[in-house]
Amino acid sequence: MNILLVALGGAIGAVSRYEVVNLFNKKTSFPLSTFTVNLIGSALLGICFAYLLKTDTLYIFFAVGFLGAFTTFSTFSVESMKLIQKQKWAILLTYLLTTLAGSILAFSVFYFLL
Repeated sequence: MNILLVALGGAIGAVSRYEVVNLFNKKTSFPLSTFTVNLIGSALLGICFAYLLKTDTLYIFFAVGFLGAFTTFSTFSVESMKLIQKQKWAILLTYLLTTLAGSILAFSVFYFLL
């Protein structure tokens, strides 16, 4: 049953991420779509950790399945490498710091304050 929950949540999360990427379809130097999904995903995961048990069906569906597919560290890595290849050092540093610090901050705010 848990595998089905993860698969269903993952499918919905992947489609949701795809739609967010389509919202930011403009070509910019800063990878705004991945930045956005990772901050939103971190905030939502903070809520999950605060309110759902790790064995809950809802946690398995939403945190593991949906958010696992919605957020993306692999795309974050690829986009960082592209910025390195283009030698866009200021944008790279901004992207790295805001994504990492922003994700931790978003998680913490929604975990501790809700």
